[in-house]
Amino acid sequence: MQAVVQHGTTFAAAQACHISQPAITRAIQQLEQHCGLALFLRTARGMVPTDTGRQMAARTSALLNCLQTGARDALASDSAKRSNDSTAERFARGITASQIQALLSVAANGSESRAAQALGISQPAVHTSLQGLERLLSIRLFYKLPTGTWLTPPGAALLLRVKQALAELRGLESELSAWHGKTDGKIVIGILPLSVPIFLPQALKTLMQAHTAVRVGIIDGTYEDLLQRLRSADIDLIAGALRREPPGPDIHQWPLFDDDLVIVAAPDHPCLRQDKLQLQDLTQWRWVTPLPGTPADHLLRHIFAARGLTPPSGRLYANSPLMTQALIQQTGHLAIASRGQAKQEALQGNLCIVPVATPGTQRKIGLTIRAGTRISPPLQALLQACEDAVAGLGLINAGKSLG
Repeated sequence: MQAVVQHGTTFAAAQACHISQPAITRAIQQLEQHCGLALFLRTARGMVPTDTGRQMAARTSALLNCLQTGARDALASDSAKRSNDSTAERFARGITASQIQALLSVAANGSESRAAQALGISQPAVHTSLQGLERLLSIRLFYKLPTGTWLTPPGAALLLRVKQALAELRGLESELSAWHGKTDGKIVIGILPLSVPIFLPQALKTLMQAHTAVRVGIIDGTYEDLLQRLRSADIDLIAGALRREPPGPDIHQWPLFDDDLVIVAAPDHPCLRQDKLQLQDLTQWRWVTPLPGTPADHLLRHIFAARGLTPPSGRLYANSPLMTQALIQQTGHLAIASRGQAKQEALQGNLCIVPVATPGTQRKIGLTIRAGTRISPPLQALLQACEDAVAGLGLINAGKSLG
């Protein structure tokens, strides 16, 4: 596919790939039959990709680039080797589906025997695939220990990029459905504790009503954990508070709206009955604070430090909004929450916003995705649904269009 797009004829593509011209022709025909679409226009001067063909070529280029980058990263992490573009290109051309399956399964299961059981094949077959991977790069990718089979640093570097390549393949499958007039596929969203309930439920409702074949998974965690999952393509985006700067050139941040933090309490909390309540008055009650080291934790400390006060001890902290709310309602703890989310909970009578100013706590809320990848149709639909949800709630848009 890539060679024909690049060189314009099956003859030139065959020379570039070092295989026969009939093999190139058969491969393109099989690809078109599988897709049910014409990928090239045949002319007297050669083969020109159709619009669909150009889109597939772009996705394929991204997939192969992930594999080549994985090879370069693996070589670079081995001090005895030197990164080599020709080796990386040969690796991307030579790696097989069985080798990818073996790599992923061994990484997930920790031994060749368990990997083989998970794949439904023999242990020698897994071992052969792993050996083939190592031969492609001429480096050691696995440790064989009494406790199992583990990835070396080059193996871990390769695994990350292989997972990204498979994400491109999933994106290609979604695009194939879209070319046939259907949006389907799976999206996995990582969510951070604060502000997400303001807009994400409505966005998901819109998405799943409009595209009934799309499946969505939601997981929560710390930012560091979710960022690693995003980079390894285990999730497709992170929803929540953005960092002041993206954590690296491989990450894009899409601001949606601005939100700030407020102090919240149960409706019957004694602080709400106190006249002329001041921030220092709140130090006498128990708090459940955000996870130490998180931006929300830093902002809470800033609120008190700006008034020359000692911040809450952090003796009890939680990363779970559900547990935080239970502690507020059942044990009388104070906490901080996003203003938008607190307003929604207050309307339902679950908690009250404590009437104490919290200056300097404004944050940008939005979505974080991997850079350098083509956004799949279902993910694009979700991004648009998030923008629409924010607009429908009348929130101040902090960024530019996701489209």
